[in-house]
Amino acid sequence: MKGIRVNRLGGPEVLEYTDLPDPIAQAGQVVIDVRGASVNYADIKARSGRYHLGKKPPFIPGIDVAGVITATGRGVRKLKTGDRVIAFPVSGSYAEKALASAELTFKIPAAIDFESAAACPIVAGTSTHMLVHAARLKRGESVLVHAAAGGVGSTAIQVAKVIGASRIIASVGSPWKKKHAHDFGADIVIDNRSGDYAGEVNRLTDGQGVDVILNPIGGATLGQDFKCLAPFGRLILFGAMGGEPAPLPLERLQPNNQSMIGFSFGHYRRFKPQLVSKTIKHAIHLMNEGQITIHLSKQFPLGKAAKAHTYIETRRALGKVILTP
Repeated sequence: MKGIRVNRLGGPEVLEYTDLPDPIAQAGQVVIDVRGASVNYADIKARSGRYHLGKKPPFIPGIDVAGVITATGRGVRKLKTGDRVIAFPVSGSYAEKALASAELTFKIPAAIDFESAAACPIVAGTSTHMLVHAARLKRGESVLVHAAAGGVGSTAIQVAKVIGASRIIASVGSPWKKKHAHDFGADIVIDNRSGDYAGEVNRLTDGQGVDVILNPIGGATLGQDFKCLAPFGRLILFGAMGGEPAPLPLERLQPNNQSMIGFSFGHYRRFKPQLVSKTIKHAIHLMNEGQITIHLSKQFPLGKAAKAHTYIETRRALGKVILTP
């Protein structure tokens, strides 16, 4: 089969399109004929050696996939050849075929096309799990979503709407991305490059602040976030896109009954797959019912994976980018 292999860590140029051995299903595993694989920021970090769950070269990148099962290993009972599925593969997804544990492979209904399905697993899983389990968002609470024009951010806006958030404030880093965040249901969109976006959030909430903040940026934004986090509020840190040290005003937590929670969906997939299963099945239901839509920004052929990475790294993407064989 054809696929992408990383033989050394580095920039997009290390993504080599080459011949790879076909995967073989072992006990509890399935082989999937890949119809689409999403490009995630975690893939970029893994390629450059900065992902906390990354592999050492050589490896096939990619952490989620959509396709059709072509083979099953011993002991697989609930899945069969021909099933349309999404999965979190063990062998990487930037290839014509992928190997996945049956425990992390999920059937999808015919109403969900493969492009949407390929864009779905990480962003729908991350946003749903963060809001439901980590942040424990309740109906009537308010939310601030950073990087709201990206895949996770735009999906989180929709999930928060489904839960019943009273107000959703979206933050973006470029003015041209504001319309996208509005289109996906944000009530208000602000610029997170502002020196005092916390002051703007507090004005918008009559000084109350927001109950939940989703932050994949880190760095200096954390100080701003704590200034606009309501008493009993929850700040979920799920990335460090800003690449800066993160000053933590810990003195604010105790007197305000606030909490800061680190979140890694990859860590959940590795150590608590049973919780991931519940989340993904819920996310598939939301997609099938039309309650959330994964916006597809651009589609690249598998052999152009380097261009897909560059497209994301230059901050041109709105929503998700996928690869197709």
